Amino acid sequence: MRLPHAVWIGGLLVPALLAATGVFVHGAGIERTLDADVRTALGKAGYHGVVAVSGRSVVVSEVSPRSADAVRAVVSDVSGVGDTDVRTAEPEQLLVALRGAELLLSGAVADDVERRALLDVTKAGDHRVTAALRLGGTLPIPPAVVGRLVEAVLSAKVSDVTATVHNGQVAVAARVPDEERAKALRDAVRSATNGLQVTDRVEVGPSTVAGDLNVEALHDSISRMVDGNGAIRFVQGTTAWEGHGTVLVQRVARMLLVAPRASITLVAHGTDPQVAEKRAQMVRDVLVGQGVSPALIATETRPAPDEYDPATRQVDVVVR
Repeated sequence: MRLPHAVWIGGLLVPALLAATGVFVHGAGIERTLDADVRTALGKAGYHGVVAVSGRSVVVSEVSPRSADAVRAVVSDVSGVGDTDVRTAEPEQLLVALRGAELLLSGAVADDVERRALLDVTKAGDHRVTAALRLGGTLPIPPAVVGRLVEAVLSAKVSDVTATVHNGQVAVAARVPDEERAKALRDAVRSATNGLQVTDRVEVGPSTVAGDLNVEALHDSISRMVDGNGAIRFVQGTTAWEGHGTVLVQRVARMLLVAPRASITLVAHGTDPQVAEKRAQMVRDVLVGQGVSPALIATETRPAPDEYDPATRQVDVVVR
């Protein structure tokens, strides 16, 4: 029996179209649920990585190579997950900066064991060590070699030195009072990092108040550390801290202390401009409380259509 056109369109086609739409909407809901469940499962298991969900397929990237199998097992056990793809992190840049009595280490380590090993080999004398390290990445050189590099920097008796290690290269920047001190620093670094290419940016001349810190490298290190630890975020629609909160901002402040003349901009995201500005001011207050000059800090807000995405309720730190 042939159905009238009106019946066919109203009774069969329209419900089918609505069902298809419903599947699409429901699919988006599934992705949100899986995203939250996977992040929770990884956090409870003590693993880290960048999560992306498409349908029932989950990709976790920036995973420590030694944790890849365990992360795959954790994600696969989450209810509703279909396919699991785990992508390991590449060796990341390590920043070693000496400013007076402050030694800054910034980069990524595979786990707490590697973090402790790095701290054990870099403790020296009366220098204060600020370790702004995120989990889930890999060091570009073993902790023992980092220790030798730090010893080389300290042995040269130069108060302002920046060394960045990446892709088999070590770039050393410093301003020293004479050529003899410059040679001592160069020789010490080459000896400590035997086999790595050394880029020499050591200059002879009067020292400056701020030193010659590579601000671009500092900004990159701060961004990696913040993003790798959950970012500086707030509860949706509020000014309540989410995640590590003030602890993470305090770590950023300690990194900024090695660049006393750097310009800092706090970019706050949110649907309500007043709430976003308040978030920026809260971050600013913590930085100032840790010794960062308030004159160096500016704030701005960025509108967001909604705050479901965690990135739309966070504060970014931009260093120039």
